[in-house]
Amino acid sequence: MLEASPDRITEDELVERAGFDREHLRRLADLGILHRANDGTYPRREIVRARAVADLEALGAEPEGIAEALGSDHLSLGYLESAGRRFPRSERTFVQVADDLGISFATLERFYVAYGLPRPMPDEHIREEDLEEIGRLPVLLEAGVDLEVVLRFARVWGDSARRVAQYLIHHFHTAVEEPFRRQGLGDNQAFEAALRQVGLKLGRSGEDMLGWLFRRHSETFMREHHYEHAEVALESAGVYERRERHPGAAAFADLTGYTRLTEEAGDDAAARVALSLADLVNEIAARRRGTVVKMLGDGVHFHFADPRDAVLASLDIVDAVGPRGLPPAHVGVEAGPMIYDEGDYFGRTVNVAARIASQAQAGQVFVGEGVAELVPPDGFSLREVGAFELKGIAQPVTLFEAVRDS
Repeated sequence: MLEASPDRITEDELVERAGFDREHLRRLADLGILHRANDGTYPRREIVRARAVADLEALGAEPEGIAEALGSDHLSLGYLESAGRRFPRSERTFVQVADDLGISFATLERFYVAYGLPRPMPDEHIREEDLEEIGRLPVLLEAGVDLEVVLRFARVWGDSARRVAQYLIHHFHTAVEEPFRRQGLGDNQAFEAALRQVGLKLGRSGEDMLGWLFRRHSETFMREHHYEHAEVALESAGVYERRERHPGAAAFADLTGYTRLTEEAGDDAAARVALSLADLVNEIAARRRGTVVKMLGDGVHFHFADPRDAVLASLDIVDAVGPRGLPPAHVGVEAGPMIYDEGDYFGRTVNVAARIASQAQAGQVFVGEGVAELVPPDGFSLREVGAFELKGIAQPVTLFEAVRDS
Protein backbone atom coordinates (compact mmCIF):
# COMPACT_ATOMS: atom_id res chain seq x y z
CA MET A 1 0.00 0.00 0.00
CA LEU A 2 1.30 3.44 -0.97
CA GLU A 3 2.22 5.60 2.02
CA ALA A 4 2.29 9.40 1.92
CA SER A 5 5.13 11.56 3.28
CA PRO A 6 4.37 14.26 5.89
CA ASP A 7 3.77 16.87 3.18
CA ARG A 8 1.91 14.57 0.79
CA ILE A 9 -1.22 12.42 1.08
CA THR A 10 -2.56 9.42 -0.75
CA GLU A 11 -5.60 9.43 -2.97
CA ASP A 12 -7.49 7.40 -0.36
CA GLU A 13 -6.83 10.02 2.32
CA LEU A 14 -7.79 12.89 0.04
CA VAL A 15 -11.06 11.14 -0.87
CA GLU A 16 -11.86 10.76 2.82
CA ARG A 17 -10.83 14.28 3.90
CA ALA A 18 -12.30 16.21 0.96
CA GLY A 19 -15.59 14.34 0.71
CA PHE A 20 -15.31 13.60 -3.05
CA ASP A 21 -15.90 10.24 -4.65
CA ARG A 22 -12.80 8.77 -6.30
CA GLU A 23 -13.91 9.28 -9.90
CA HIS A 24 -14.73 12.93 -9.35
CA LEU A 25 -11.40 13.48 -7.60
CA ARG A 26 -9.55 11.99 -10.57
CA ARG A 27 -11.59 14.13 -12.94
CA LEU A 28 -10.44 17.27 -11.08
CA ALA A 29 -6.84 16.06 -11.25
CA ASP A 30 -7.12 15.32 -15.00
CA LEU A 31 -8.40 18.87 -15.54
CA GLY A 32 -5.38 20.26 -13.65
CA ILE A 33 -7.48 21.71 -10.84
CA LEU A 34 -5.85 19.39 -8.30
CA HIS A 35 -2.15 18.60 -8.50
CA ARG A 36 -1.44 14.86 -8.67
CA ALA A 37 2.12 13.53 -8.79
CA ASN A 38 3.26 10.62 -10.96
CA ASP A 39 3.16 8.31 -7.94
CA GLY A 40 -0.54 9.15 -7.40
CA THR A 41 -0.03 11.25 -4.23
CA TYR A 42 -1.16 14.84 -3.72
CA PRO A 43 0.28 17.80 -1.77
CA ARG A 44 -1.34 17.88 1.66
CA ARG A 45 -2.66 21.38 0.97
CA GLU A 46 -4.90 19.90 -1.73
CA ILE A 47 -7.34 19.01 1.05
CA VAL A 48 -8.36 22.65 1.49
CA ARG A 49 -8.07 23.27 -2.27
CA ALA A 50 -10.50 20.43 -2.93
CA ARG A 51 -12.93 21.86 -0.36
CA ALA A 52 -12.74 25.25 -2.09
CA VAL A 53 -13.57 23.58 -5.40
CA ALA A 54 -16.49 21.79 -3.75
CA ASP A 55 -17.84 25.16 -2.56
CA LEU A 56 -17.60 26.55 -6.11
CA GLU A 57 -19.41 23.52 -7.48
CA ALA A 58 -22.12 24.00 -4.85
CA LEU A 59 -22.62 27.47 -6.32
CA GLY A 60 -23.22 25.89 -9.72
CA ALA A 61 -19.77 26.13 -11.34
CA GLU A 62 -18.78 23.17 -13.55
CA PRO A 63 -15.28 21.63 -13.17
CA GLU A 64 -14.45 22.40 -16.81
CA GLY A 65 -15.39 26.04 -16.27
CA ILE A 66 -13.29 26.23 -13.11
CA ALA A 67 -10.31 24.76 -14.99
CA GLU A 68 -10.74 27.26 -17.82
CA ALA A 69 -10.94 30.23 -15.41
CA LEU A 70 -7.81 28.99 -13.62
CA GLY A 71 -5.96 28.55 -16.90
CA SER A 72 -6.80 32.08 -18.07
CA ASP A 73 -5.74 33.57 -14.71
CA HIS A 74 -9.19 34.98 -14.12
CA LEU A 75 -9.55 32.79 -11.03
CA SER A 76 -7.17 31.93 -8.24
CA LEU A 77 -7.96 29.38 -5.57
CA GLY A 78 -5.31 30.72 -3.22
CA TYR A 79 -7.64 32.91 -1.19
CA LEU A 80 -10.50 30.38 -1.35
CA GLU A 81 -8.34 27.75 0.29
CA SER A 82 -8.47 29.63 3.58
CA ALA A 83 -12.26 29.20 3.50
CA GLY A 84 -11.73 25.46 3.08
CA ARG A 85 -9.74 25.12 6.29
CA ARG A 86 -11.64 23.43 9.09
CA PHE A 87 -11.07 24.31 12.71
CA PRO A 88 -10.37 21.39 15.03
CA ARG A 89 -13.39 19.77 16.60
CA SER A 90 -13.35 18.36 20.10
CA GLU A 91 -14.56 14.91 21.03
CA ARG A 92 -17.55 16.43 22.84
CA THR A 93 -20.93 17.03 21.21
CA PHE A 94 -23.01 20.10 22.02
CA VAL A 95 -25.39 17.96 24.09
CA GLN A 96 -22.47 16.57 26.10
CA VAL A 97 -20.99 20.03 26.64
CA ALA A 98 -24.36 21.32 27.86
CA ASP A 99 -24.52 18.44 30.34
CA ASP A 100 -20.95 19.20 31.47
CA LEU A 101 -21.90 22.83 32.08
CA GLY A 102 -25.08 21.93 33.93
CA ILE A 103 -27.37 23.67 31.45
CA SER A 104 -29.84 22.37 28.89
CA PHE A 105 -28.95 22.09 25.21
CA ALA A 106 -31.74 24.59 24.51
CA THR A 107 -29.99 27.13 26.75
CA LEU A 108 -26.64 26.51 25.07
CA GLU A 109 -28.36 26.93 21.72
CA ARG A 110 -29.77 30.28 22.86
CA PHE A 111 -26.27 31.48 23.71
CA TYR A 112 -24.99 30.66 20.22
CA VAL A 113 -27.93 32.49 18.66
CA ALA A 114 -27.35 35.48 20.98
CA TYR A 115 -23.68 35.59 19.93
CA GLY A 116 -24.85 35.65 16.30
CA LEU A 117 -23.13 32.31 15.55
CA PRO A 118 -24.62 29.40 13.57
CA ARG A 119 -27.24 27.46 15.50
CA PRO A 120 -25.62 24.22 16.74
CA MET A 121 -27.01 20.73 16.23
CA PRO A 122 -27.30 18.46 19.30
CA ASP A 123 -24.96 15.72 18.04
CA GLU A 124 -22.53 18.10 16.32
CA HIS A 125 -19.01 18.14 17.79
CA ILE A 126 -18.12 21.51 19.28
CA ARG A 127 -15.03 23.35 18.06
CA GLU A 128 -12.01 23.18 20.36
CA GLU A 129 -11.75 26.98 20.47
CA ASP A 130 -15.38 27.26 21.61
CA LEU A 131 -14.90 25.08 24.69
CA GLU A 132 -12.93 27.56 26.75
CA GLU A 133 -15.19 30.54 26.02
CA ILE A 134 -18.47 28.68 26.44
CA GLY A 135 -17.12 27.12 29.62
CA ARG A 136 -17.09 30.53 31.30
CA LEU A 137 -20.85 31.04 31.06
CA PRO A 138 -21.80 29.00 34.18
CA VAL A 139 -19.64 31.34 36.30
CA LEU A 140 -22.20 34.11 35.75
CA LEU A 141 -25.19 31.80 36.22
CA GLU A 142 -23.78 30.26 39.39
CA ALA A 143 -23.23 33.76 40.79
CA GLY A 144 -26.99 34.30 40.52
CA VAL A 145 -26.99 36.47 37.40
CA ASP A 146 -30.31 36.00 35.62
CA LEU A 147 -30.17 33.97 32.39
CA GLU A 148 -31.87 36.70 30.35
CA VAL A 149 -29.30 39.22 31.58
CA VAL A 150 -26.44 36.92 30.51
CA LEU A 151 -28.08 36.49 27.10
CA ARG A 152 -28.24 40.27 26.72
CA PHE A 153 -24.54 40.36 27.56
CA ALA A 154 -23.92 37.78 24.82
CA ARG A 155 -25.94 39.81 22.30
CA VAL A 156 -23.88 42.95 22.94
CA TRP A 157 -20.63 41.05 22.46
CA GLY A 158 -21.90 39.21 19.41
CA ASP A 159 -23.37 42.23 17.67
CA SER A 160 -20.30 44.39 18.32
CA ALA A 161 -17.85 41.76 17.06
CA ARG A 162 -20.04 40.97 14.04
CA ARG A 163 -20.15 44.64 13.01
CA VAL A 164 -16.37 44.98 13.28
CA ALA A 165 -15.76 41.75 11.34
CA GLN A 166 -18.28 42.68 8.64
CA TYR A 167 -16.82 46.17 8.23
CA LEU A 168 -13.25 44.84 8.12
CA ILE A 169 -14.04 42.78 5.01
CA HIS A 170 -15.96 45.68 3.44
CA HIS A 171 -13.05 48.05 4.13
CA PHE A 172 -10.51 45.62 2.65
CA HIS A 173 -12.53 45.32 -0.57
CA THR A 174 -13.38 48.98 -1.04
CA ALA A 175 -10.18 50.61 0.28
CA VAL A 176 -7.26 48.16 0.29
CA GLU A 177 -7.97 46.30 -2.95
CA GLU A 178 -9.01 49.40 -4.92
CA PRO A 179 -5.49 50.83 -5.51
CA PHE A 180 -4.49 47.50 -7.10
CA ARG A 181 -7.56 47.52 -9.34
CA ARG A 182 -6.63 51.04 -10.46
CA GLN A 183 -3.28 49.64 -11.58
CA GLY A 184 -5.17 47.63 -14.19
CA LEU A 185 -5.21 44.28 -12.37
CA GLY A 186 -8.24 42.06 -12.75
CA ASP A 187 -10.48 41.48 -9.78
CA ASN A 188 -8.82 38.25 -8.62
CA GLN A 189 -5.31 39.53 -9.29
CA ALA A 190 -6.01 42.72 -7.34
CA PHE A 191 -7.35 40.69 -4.43
CA GLU A 192 -4.31 38.38 -4.45
CA ALA A 193 -1.94 41.37 -4.59
CA ALA A 194 -3.76 43.09 -1.70
CA LEU A 195 -3.54 39.90 0.36
CA ARG A 196 0.20 39.47 -0.33
CA GLN A 197 1.24 43.08 0.17
CA VAL A 198 -1.16 44.11 2.93
CA GLY A 199 -3.18 41.25 4.39
CA LEU A 200 -0.28 38.89 5.13
CA LYS A 201 1.83 41.70 6.59
CA LEU A 202 -0.98 42.79 8.90
CA GLY A 203 -1.58 39.20 10.01
CA ARG A 204 -3.95 39.01 12.97
CA SER A 205 -3.93 42.77 13.51
CA GLY A 206 -7.74 42.86 13.56
CA GLU A 207 -7.90 40.51 16.55
CA ASP A 208 -5.04 42.35 18.24
CA MET A 209 -6.73 45.71 17.70
CA LEU A 210 -9.99 44.45 19.19
CA GLY A 211 -8.13 43.34 22.30
CA TRP A 212 -6.17 46.59 22.54
CA LEU A 213 -9.22 48.83 22.11
CA PHE A 214 -11.25 46.78 24.56
CA ARG A 215 -8.51 47.17 27.17
CA ARG A 216 -8.30 50.93 26.60
CA HIS A 217 -12.05 51.51 26.77
CA SER A 218 -12.46 49.16 29.74
CA GLU A 219 -9.81 51.17 31.59
CA THR A 220 -11.95 54.30 31.42
CA PHE A 221 -15.24 52.75 32.49
CA MET A 222 -13.71 50.49 35.13
CA ARG A 223 -11.90 53.42 36.72
CA GLU A 224 -15.19 55.35 36.94
CA HIS A 225 -16.91 52.31 38.44
CA HIS A 226 -14.15 51.80 41.03
CA TYR A 227 -14.41 55.39 42.21
CA GLU A 228 -18.18 55.19 42.44
CA HIS A 229 -17.78 52.30 44.90
CA ALA A 230 -15.07 54.20 46.77
CA GLU A 231 -17.39 57.21 47.14
CA VAL A 232 -20.14 54.98 48.53
CA ALA A 233 -17.70 53.53 51.06
CA LEU A 234 -16.47 56.98 52.17
CA GLU A 235 -20.01 58.28 52.46
CA SER A 236 -21.07 55.21 54.48
CA ALA A 237 -18.15 55.88 56.83
CA GLY A 238 -19.44 59.41 57.40
CA VAL A 239 -16.24 61.07 56.14
CA TYR A 240 -17.41 62.21 52.72
CA GLU A 241 -20.49 63.65 51.06
CA ARG A 242 -21.01 62.88 47.42
CA ARG A 243 -21.80 65.77 45.12
CA GLU A 244 -25.32 65.86 43.76
CA ARG A 245 -25.35 64.35 40.31
CA HIS A 246 -27.70 65.83 37.76
CA PRO A 247 -29.38 63.57 35.20
CA GLY A 248 -27.63 63.22 31.89
CA ALA A 249 -28.82 64.57 28.57
CA ALA A 250 -29.83 63.06 25.24
CA ALA A 251 -29.23 64.96 22.02
CA PHE A 252 -30.34 64.24 18.46
CA ALA A 253 -28.73 66.07 15.55
CA ASP A 254 -30.09 65.80 12.01
CA LEU A 255 -29.03 67.21 8.66
CA THR A 256 -31.54 69.35 6.80
CA GLY A 257 -32.21 68.30 3.20
CA TYR A 258 -30.43 64.92 3.37
CA THR A 259 -33.30 63.08 1.65
CA ARG A 260 -33.34 65.63 -1.18
CA LEU A 261 -29.56 65.31 -1.49
CA THR A 262 -29.91 61.54 -1.85
CA GLU A 263 -32.49 61.97 -4.61
CA GLU A 264 -30.55 64.61 -6.51
CA ALA A 265 -26.92 63.59 -6.03
CA GLY A 266 -27.29 59.82 -5.58
CA ASP A 267 -26.46 57.30 -2.91
CA ASP A 268 -22.67 57.68 -3.20
CA ALA A 269 -22.83 61.41 -2.44
CA ALA A 270 -25.22 60.76 0.47
CA ALA A 271 -22.86 58.09 1.83
CA ARG A 272 -19.94 60.55 1.74
CA VAL A 273 -22.03 63.09 3.63
CA ALA A 274 -22.94 60.47 6.25
CA LEU A 275 -19.27 59.53 6.71
CA SER A 276 -18.23 63.19 7.02
CA LEU A 277 -20.96 63.70 9.61
CA ALA A 278 -19.73 60.66 11.57
CA ASP A 279 -16.17 62.08 11.63
CA LEU A 280 -17.43 65.47 12.79
CA VAL A 281 -19.72 64.27 15.57
CA ASN A 282 -17.08 61.91 16.99
CA GLU A 283 -14.62 64.81 17.17
CA ILE A 284 -17.14 67.03 18.93
CA ALA A 285 -18.28 64.27 21.29
CA ALA A 286 -14.68 63.63 22.36
CA ARG A 287 -14.10 67.34 22.94
CA ARG A 288 -17.33 67.85 24.90
CA ARG A 289 -17.15 64.65 27.02
CA GLY A 290 -20.04 62.99 25.24
CA THR A 291 -20.70 59.62 23.66
CA VAL A 292 -22.01 58.86 20.19
CA VAL A 293 -24.69 56.28 20.97
CA LYS A 294 -25.44 55.52 17.32
CA MET A 295 -25.34 57.03 13.86
CA LEU A 296 -28.69 57.33 12.10
CA GLY A 297 -27.60 57.93 8.51
CA ASP A 298 -28.36 61.64 8.31
CA GLY A 299 -28.28 62.09 12.06
CA VAL A 300 -26.74 61.08 15.35
CA HIS A 301 -27.88 60.22 18.87
CA PHE A 302 -25.55 61.53 21.61
CA HIS A 303 -25.43 60.99 25.36
CA PHE A 304 -23.85 63.43 27.80
CA ALA A 305 -23.36 63.08 31.53
CA ASP A 306 -23.52 66.89 31.85
CA PRO A 307 -26.44 68.65 30.11
CA ARG A 308 -24.33 71.80 29.63
CA ASP A 309 -21.87 69.80 27.53
CA ALA A 310 -24.80 68.57 25.46
CA VAL A 311 -25.88 72.13 24.64
CA LEU A 312 -22.36 73.29 23.81
CA ALA A 313 -21.75 70.23 21.60
CA SER A 314 -25.01 70.89 19.78
CA LEU A 315 -23.99 74.49 19.09
CA ASP A 316 -20.62 73.20 17.88
CA ILE A 317 -22.37 70.94 15.38
CA VAL A 318 -24.59 73.61 13.82
CA ASP A 319 -21.54 75.89 13.53
CA ALA A 320 -19.24 73.24 12.05
CA VAL A 321 -21.34 71.54 9.37
CA GLY A 322 -21.04 74.40 6.87
CA PRO A 323 -17.22 74.60 6.87
CA ARG A 324 -17.16 70.80 6.48
CA GLY A 325 -19.27 71.02 3.32
CA LEU A 326 -22.28 69.42 5.01
CA PRO A 327 -25.94 70.49 4.82
CA PRO A 328 -27.27 72.63 7.71
CA ALA A 329 -27.99 70.79 10.96
CA HIS A 330 -30.70 71.11 13.60
CA VAL A 331 -30.51 69.63 17.10
CA GLY A 332 -32.84 68.69 19.95
CA VAL A 333 -31.65 68.25 23.55
CA GLU A 334 -33.40 67.11 26.73
CA ALA A 335 -32.10 66.26 30.19
CA GLY A 336 -33.58 63.77 32.62
CA PRO A 337 -33.49 60.16 33.77
CA MET A 338 -32.70 57.50 31.18
CA ILE A 339 -32.36 53.73 31.10
CA TYR A 340 -29.09 52.30 29.77
CA ASP A 341 -28.92 48.76 28.37
CA GLU A 342 -27.10 46.90 25.59
CA GLY A 343 -25.15 49.99 24.58
CA ASP A 344 -28.23 52.18 24.11
CA TYR A 345 -30.30 54.67 26.11
CA PHE A 346 -34.09 54.52 26.46
CA GLY A 347 -36.94 56.32 28.14
CA ARG A 348 -39.05 59.46 27.98
CA THR A 349 -36.03 61.81 28.01
CA VAL A 350 -34.64 60.16 24.88
CA ASN A 351 -38.02 60.22 23.13
CA VAL A 352 -38.58 63.89 23.94
CA ALA A 353 -35.10 64.85 22.71
CA ALA A 354 -35.80 63.15 19.36
CA ARG A 355 -39.16 64.94 19.05
CA ILE A 356 -37.59 68.29 19.94
CA ALA A 357 -35.04 67.85 17.13
CA SER A 358 -37.88 67.54 14.63
CA GLN A 359 -39.22 70.96 15.71
CA ALA A 360 -35.94 72.80 15.19
CA GLN A 361 -35.16 74.39 11.84
CA ALA A 362 -31.84 74.48 10.02
CA GLY A 363 -29.12 75.98 12.21
CA GLN A 364 -31.23 75.84 15.39
CA VAL A 365 -30.61 74.08 18.71
CA PHE A 366 -33.83 73.52 20.68
CA VAL A 367 -33.77 72.26 24.27
CA GLY A 368 -36.50 71.01 26.57
CA GLU A 369 -37.71 71.96 30.02
CA GLY A 370 -35.31 69.57 31.73
CA VAL A 371 -32.29 71.37 30.28
CA ALA A 372 -33.71 74.80 31.13
CA GLU A 373 -34.26 73.75 34.75
CA LEU A 374 -30.87 72.10 35.27
CA VAL A 375 -28.38 74.15 33.28
CA PRO A 376 -27.42 77.71 34.24
CA PRO A 377 -26.57 79.35 30.88
CA ASP A 378 -22.80 79.76 30.55
CA GLY A 379 -21.40 80.50 27.11
CA PHE A 380 -24.91 80.51 25.69
CA SER A 381 -28.37 81.85 26.43
CA LEU A 382 -31.79 80.19 26.31
CA ARG A 383 -34.72 81.93 24.62
CA GLU A 384 -38.22 80.56 25.14
CA VAL A 385 -39.91 79.76 21.82
CA GLY A 386 -43.23 78.44 23.11
CA ALA A 387 -45.18 75.30 24.01
CA PHE A 388 -45.21 72.52 21.42
CA GLU A 389 -47.33 69.42 20.94
CA LEU A 390 -44.79 66.64 20.49
CA LYS A 391 -45.75 63.36 18.84
CA GLY A 392 -46.39 60.65 21.44
CA ILE A 393 -46.01 63.07 24.39
CA ALA A 394 -49.22 63.65 26.36
CA GLN A 395 -48.71 67.25 27.52
CA PRO A 396 -47.34 70.24 25.56
CA VAL A 397 -43.62 70.84 26.17
CA THR A 398 -42.12 74.31 26.44
CA LEU A 399 -39.07 74.58 24.21
CA PHE A 400 -36.14 76.97 24.31
CA GLU A 401 -33.62 77.92 21.65
CA ALA A 402 -29.97 77.80 22.71
CA VAL A 403 -27.95 80.67 21.22
CA ARG A 404 -24.21 80.99 21.66
CA ASP A 405 -23.05 84.17 23.41
CA SER A 406 -21.30 86.49 20.99
